[in-house]
Amino acid sequence: MTETDIKTLQEAYWKRLTEEIIDNYPEFKPRHPDRNAYYLPLGSRFAHISMKVNSRKNIQECKIVMTKKELFDYLKEFKKHIEDDLGFSLDWDRKNGVESHITISNDFNIRNEDEWDGAIRWHLDNASKMHLIFSAMIDDY
Repeated sequence: MTETDIKTLQEAYWKRLTEEIIDNYPEFKPRHPDRNAYYLPLGSRFAHISMKVNSRKNIQECKIVMTKKELFDYLKEFKKHIEDDLGFSLDWDRKNGVESHITISNDFNIRNEDEWDGAIRWHLDNASKMHLIFSAMIDDY
C-alpha cells in the first residue's frame, strides 16, 4: 500500500471519527486532525489530548500531551488515583524535549476498515475518560 493510500485511509478514518464526535461528544471542542493525529483541548494551553493512528506500528494511541514539565510531575503524583479511576494503566513518559506524554495504546491496522468502528469507539471512549479526569485535575493545578 502506498503512502498516498494510507493518507486517504487516515483522512477517511478521521472524517468518520469527527462525525461521531459531533453526534455524541459535545464536550469535545476538536481541532481538525492532521494526517495521523486528532487533537482535543483540555482547557489549558499546556496540555491537550491527542488521538493518533500509527500505520507503521499498527497501533492507535490516546495520550495527554504536555508542554510543561511541572504539570506532568504534578499529575504523576496522582498516578495510582488516575489509573484506578480510568480502570487501566498508562505509560508515563517525561521526555527530555518539549513534550511529555501519558499514553494508552491498542493494536489497530487502519488498512482493515472492518476494524474502524471498534477503533473509533476505543479512541472516543478512552479520550472521554481521559478528558473527564485530566481536565478536572489540570483545573486544580
